[in-house]
Amino acid sequence: MASAPQIVAESIDSASVRLRVDDYAEVAADVLARAQDEVTQLYAAVGVETTWLAARQLPSRPPAASVRVDKGMPDLTVIVLNPTMTTRMAPPQNAIGMAASTTQSVQGRIAYVFYDRLRMVTFDHDGSDVNALSFVMAHEIGHLLLPYGSHSDAGVMLGRWNVERFSHLDIRGLRFTPLQGQQMRHVLRSRLTLSAPRKE
Repeated sequence: MASAPQIVAESIDSASVRLRVDDYAEVAADVLARAQDEVTQLYAAVGVETTWLAARQLPSRPPAASVRVDKGMPDLTVIVLNPTMTTRMAPPQNAIGMAASTTQSVQGRIAYVFYDRLRMVTFDHDGSDVNALSFVMAHEIGHLLLPYGSHSDAGVMLGRWNVERFSHLDIRGLRFTPLQGQQMRHVLRSRLTLSAPRKE
């Protein structure tokens, strides 16, 4: 009797990244925690393990229960801006997120979410705050871990989003490509090698 076919998962040599959210927009604790969980699942699917350090929030309040309390330094920081900060930063009018100082030669370590703009889109078009925040965080973190010009034609790194598409966003239907996962793991391992203490 023939045995049922078995699916063998491809072995992925994983890499890890430590992340922290600096929340100046007073995002609801459950929304932030659920968004972080969704981002964690997206990156885990391509072999990138995420550790979320305790969010820094203004005004200060206890971190969400699902967020690990850790006083260490993050590898990457996601800053969620309030309306005043967004106005002061003056990003392009249609931008709801941005990765800082990511060029052909320098990869940044800070991503921004313009939360007032994100809420406006979700409110006007019955979108989900969790889906929207998850996507923007995952997309901008991706820019910090991928080569310059890393937009794609589909998935998490899709470069062109109109309001209709964004309002029907389902974060669980998005993915990184295997190549993007490989590139991100390579960047994280390279950063770890560069930051390791040298032996004299």
